[in-house]
Amino acid sequence: MINFFRKIRQNLLSEGKTGKYLKYAIGEILLVVIGILIALSINNWNEKAKNKRIEINYLIRISKDLENDLLEFEKTKETAQQRNDRVIFLQHAIEDVDLVRKSSDYFVNSIVMAGYTYRPSISNHSFDELKSSGRLALIQNEELRVSIAKYYDFVYSQSQWNFLNEDIQLKYYEYSRGVLNQDQLNKVISESVTLNISKKQLEDIFQRFLSKKEFHSLLPQVFQLKQETIISMDNSKEYAARLKLEIQNELNGI
Repeated sequence: MINFFRKIRQNLLSEGKTGKYLKYAIGEILLVVIGILIALSINNWNEKAKNKRIEINYLIRISKDLENDLLEFEKTKETAQQRNDRVIFLQHAIEDVDLVRKSSDYFVNSIVMAGYTYRPSISNHSFDELKSSGRLALIQNEELRVSIAKYYDFVYSQSQWNFLNEDIQLKYYEYSRGVLNQDQLNKVISESVTLNISKKQLEDIFQRFLSKKEFHSLLPQVFQLKQETIISMDNSKEYAARLKLEIQNELNGI
């Protein structure tokens, strides 16, 4: 093709058709420029298409992460409620030995289990990867981009209160130490195990339980903290569900 155009130029020059040669040369330059512009446009379109595929992939991954977060928030809420039921039971047990005798396994298990805390495992790998790679701007919808960033700021801020749970849990085990002996503690490996505690052992455990005044005074704090966890998980679930819907609407519109 280049040789073809070169021959045309040479023929025009040899025939002395300078004017036509100049017009032809200008036309050839314009063709080259147009070709370059078309190539740049195609390259730009390919780049945009590639970025759109990356954006969609990240949005799908974040949406899946949010599904996991919703499950974790619900699990944390349910666990906190179960622990609080045990706290309430222990508070009633202080005044009601018959309650202890009727539910001996639940009582012994509660001495250990009521202090447990559960921290939701947030799936933030996709967002962290998106942010650390400098690709956050690939999410074209600015409102959605801000919503995603705010959600992860929110769950991070919620996690900053974990030290309170940890502090209360440490106090709980410190104040309850001695109510159960090591052999009895070893039996409490799950909430569903039958402990086979004898009446004499149960009476001894109950008496040691009654002697732990600091332990009793801590129970309302344990209850309150778990109530706050329940509220926090409800708020987190609402936030995650709202963001997931935003992402789904964006994906539906692409």
